[in-house]
Amino acid sequence: MRLNKFIALNLPTSRRKADELIQSGEVIVNGKVPEVGYIVKQNDVVSVNNKKLSNNNTHEYYKFYKPKGYVCSHNKQGNAPTIYDLIGKNYLKFGGRLDKDSEGLMLLSTDGEWLNEIFHSKNKVQKKYKVTLRNKINKNKKIRTKITFEGQTLKIHNIKVINSYTYNVTLLSGKNHEIRKIFRFNDLDIRELKREKIGKYTLGNMSKGQLSKIELWVKH
Repeated sequence: MRLNKFIALNLPTSRRKADELIQSGEVIVNGKVPEVGYIVKQNDVVSVNNKKLSNNNTHEYYKFYKPKGYVCSHNKQGNAPTIYDLIGKNYLKFGGRLDKDSEGLMLLSTDGEWLNEIFHSKNKVQKKYKVTLRNKINKNKKIRTKITFEGQTLKIHNIKVINSYTYNVTLLSGKNHEIRKIFRFNDLDIRELKREKIGKYTLGNMSKGQLSKIELWVKH
């Protein structure tokens, strides 16, 4: 596998950006600065800015389509079922918590560092949602996309009207109930909230409740 692809698979970045990291000397392979185009072998030790990247299959990585009605928790909360009642793999950590009334893409793994790289706010990985309202969209209404709520700044990075009832919304942070709080501030009543994309990972044609394995290491 080419080094830029290996880096892009392990970090929330593109192959072009990975090439820039290689050219600037921020990538080390087996203690040396590699050339652009280097082919990563199974036992190579690769690090970016002194952070070692995974080059084995000891960790598990998954996409998960969370349905509405399930709680993102290892522990029961009242009578509501948890995502682990569907998954059955209680040892997995999750990233991208969704509230009980929301559905869509989550990432799960035994690799906490991988999840942190994707969901830490400093990395500004895009999360894309489809938001459907109970009432028709008023196209003349100007939506305030940045608000302060209980001392916390909440912000929608991008918003686009899809049809008479639906918006596409992009977040960079993903704070607790961020979209719901901003929409409520704008007197917009959400009927359905669905996350469709986290960085390079998408729902695609996944079914509700489906757990799909992500292969970070590909030999060729």
